[in-house]
Amino acid sequence: MRNKQDLKATNIEQFHLMAVPNAMTEDGKIKLNIHVMIPSYALQFVKENGGFESSFEARISLLNKEGKQIKHEAIQETLKASDYLETVSKSNWYFIEQDFLVEPGKYTIVSEVMDIDTRNRGIREKEIDLTKYVDDFILFPPQVMIHYKGTWQGGKKLMPSYKNEISVQQPTVPVLISGKVQKGEYSLNLEIKDADDVLINKLDSTFTNSIENFSHQLELNLNEVQGLRVKLYVNLLQNDKSDQQLVELKIKRPGVSSNIREVDEAIDQMRYILSNEERSKLNKVRKKDREELFYSFWSERDPTPETSTNELMDQYYSRVRYANEHFTSFTPGWRTDMGMIYILFGPPNDIERIFMNSNRNAHQNWYYYRINRTFTFYDENGFGDYRLTTPYIYGRAW
Repeated sequence: MRNKQDLKATNIEQFHLMAVPNAMTEDGKIKLNIHVMIPSYALQFVKENGGFESSFEARISLLNKEGKQIKHEAIQETLKASDYLETVSKSNWYFIEQDFLVEPGKYTIVSEVMDIDTRNRGIREKEIDLTKYVDDFILFPPQVMIHYKGTWQGGKKLMPSYKNEISVQQPTVPVLISGKVQKGEYSLNLEIKDADDVLINKLDSTFTNSIENFSHQLELNLNEVQGLRVKLYVNLLQNDKSDQQLVELKIKRPGVSSNIREVDEAIDQMRYILSNEERSKLNKVRKKDREELFYSFWSERDPTPETSTNELMDQYYSRVRYANEHFTSFTPGWRTDMGMIYILFGPPNDIERIFMNSNRNAHQNWYYYRINRTFTFYDENGFGDYRLTTPYIYGRAW
């Protein structure tokens, strides 16, 4: 039984869906902000009228907890690009924004995008629990905002950051904050802390409200931020009441893959490609200098040092992420034998699965025609713990 598509995702599936609740002036209602972000490389562009065009349909549906559709919006759009580079750029986006006014409850957001030329479809679902937003004093989830390049919608567009990623090159980060309070004076306190909870920066603001909800966009300075992850604490204070929201921010740095969570973890994940000399350097260097050494390792591997993107690093850690998502069992996916082979060689050209005695003694053969190699994995106990048997049974070749 062969399946070439198991380890591959179609382009159209690579759009993002975000849904964030906001306080509303209308009694008992919550404004649900829904954002669909479609990158140009997710669509199929064809040559047309001296340039390139792509047509797609997008649908957004709101389902209640019983799965019944209660709201629905749909659009059809044709995008035009002047040259090929626009069609594959990772910085060109098309944005769809939709607000639904809803009662507190549990909902499911379903977004579907269909490429009209290929008829390929991508679907994203997100469950939203709004049952707790009935209190008269509450802080809604903060939205960290960044400017995306919206080629088809007039330059840069301020949108919620997907996965709370922000660039270290931007001096401040806009944060959209909303909530419910009593009429009168209240305070918002924002704090940025590093991974060890050491305070980096803070912002204190006081407001006076004549209504029982608020919405503010505050700017937080990022000049002193180091590392790849920081914590943003947002505190709401009024009289003797308080509420807090925590947002973990991922810092994007030039030449560093967005798939990296922590430098120490990323160094460990390099074990399949580190030389003995590099391992020796890591063992001797002080902990605080490991990050600089990590950047040095990848700088030496950068195929295009004149650009701000390290394509090899992006590819490597994209495979690590895929391995964690698909091969994790008793150990993280990147540590498994399947994860190791996938990280080193990418998706196989073909897969053959053999099942014996139900799920026990299952085999998988991964065929790599471009390097003329086949790797066999054996699951002795039927728990999905596939072990590499190439080139010998029960042995490990890597």
